[in-house]
Amino acid sequence: MAVKKMKKLVRLTTNNQVAIPTLICRDMGLEKGAYLQVEEKGAQIVMTPMRLVDSEEAFYLEKARQGHKEFERGETVSWESVKKKLEKMRRSRKK
Repeated sequence: MAVKKMKKLVRLTTNNQVAIPTLICRDMGLEKGAYLQVEEKGAQIVMTPMRLVDSEEAFYLEKARQGHKEFERGETVSWESVKKKLEKMRRSRKK
């Protein structure tokens, strides 16, 4: 079953701003101050909700991605070695 998408007509202001209708914001979980990525796709303007990530969170997320790739390749390690690597990473981040 296809999801019905809401369409609303909005007007571009003199400051190149548009107001996103309340129902769409509510359905998308958007609140005041939310960040949106705006991109041009052919004859369309697409806005995608984005979330800013703290640099430390991004660092550990990337490490988790690397670990997942290693796991998929069958490159597993013992928990002890993981703890040692984490401790080494924490010490190097504090410097």
